[in-house]
Amino acid sequence: MGTARRLRFGLALLVCTGLVRAGVLDWLFPKHDIQVVTVTDTTPLGALRRPVSAANPVYYAAVSAGFRDFGGIVAGEKAPPKEAVYQAMGKVLAKQGYLPAGEGKPASLLLLWTWGTMNTDRVYSFNPDDTEGRQVNRRQLLRFMGAYKLGLVAKEPNAMLDDTLMQGVIFRDADQDLINDLSTEDLYVAAIAAYDYAAATRKEKVLLWTTKISCPSRGLGMPETLPVMLALAGPNIGRETARPVAVKATDKFKAEVRIGDPTVVEYMQSNAIPVAEVDPAKAAEAKKPTPRAKR
Repeated sequence: MGTARRLRFGLALLVCTGLVRAGVLDWLFPKHDIQVVTVTDTTPLGALRRPVSAANPVYYAAVSAGFRDFGGIVAGEKAPPKEAVYQAMGKVLAKQGYLPAGEGKPASLLLLWTWGTMNTDRVYSFNPDDTEGRQVNRRQLLRFMGAYKLGLVAKEPNAMLDDTLMQGVIFRDADQDLINDLSTEDLYVAAIAAYDYAAATRKEKVLLWTTKISCPSRGLGMPETLPVMLALAGPNIGRETARPVAVKATDKFKAEVRIGDPTVVEYMQSNAIPVAEVDPAKAAEAKKPTPRAKR
């Protein structure tokens, strides 16, 4: 067996055994720089709130939905410890003027956050030449990245309107091209939703804004990437974005990422953020009606 043939056979064997995801593929293909896409939607009620900044902070109570796989599930993803995520989230929010509520600092916001993966979900045919499959969740990735603000998809799932929009965009600008291309890649994602705290205590859900953050994941590890993702997205958290905002971290910029002023950072590092945790599966189960006994 020739050298080239042995190499092809070895790679085929690795692909079949599923060992290339974090190894050989990352060696064969260039790794991504951390490229973050952030989109924030503010509700009419949220737009009436005063602007938030480090000089004019607001205080929040936090609820975490934890790590989740939102798209296709790929084995072997190493999730960061939740405590590390809470600290990274707290530092970024503090720089933007969002601080944990405490004694003498009552909460006006309830922040619900989650993080995880949104991988492409593909269906493969019985054709042996079908090595890429057909992606069945592309619109899900497009919506998460805010493609509805670029005219690529409808904001809410609507198959007929989605097909019309995607076929109608013949000449795309740079933002449309970028989001369209990234929708075919596996993503690391994080999302933060802000609700009115007083309404929440009355069991009313009053949404103020949502921020969604995404980053192509090939060649990257989530424990190292997520804090940088959050830092790059920071200026757009809680602030309406007319279009998705893309920021690419060069190697030079990665080394210079600083979150908040030293006083705030020191405070956030030495004080645990009080975070309530919810299990989405249990929450969904609790919403199911209790079956009635047969008479």
